[in-house]
Amino acid sequence: MAPRKPPAKPLENPFTPRYVSPEERAENRARWRRFFYWMAVALPIVVTLMLFGYSDQAPHWLRAATETLDAEFGYPVLRLIALIAG
Repeated sequence: MAPRKPPAKPLENPFTPRYVSPEERAENRARWRRFFYWMAVALPIVVTLMLFGYSDQAPHWLRAATETLDAEFGYPVLRLIALIAG
């Protein structure tokens, strides 16, 4: 017969909120601001680069990369071009 284990320690109250220090709150705010800033900067740059990738002036490697990347997401950039072009 295997030895008996001691009873499990009761869990802390799950409804007690965790204390978050002002420093941790400031770090979290800074992290979110940095994330939203880079999304606001990077997303238009990526879309513009992909729109240029479909043009005739784009180098062959950029056209191929644009088509491959756009296909991975279901051609959202191509649909945007069709919407703009009418």
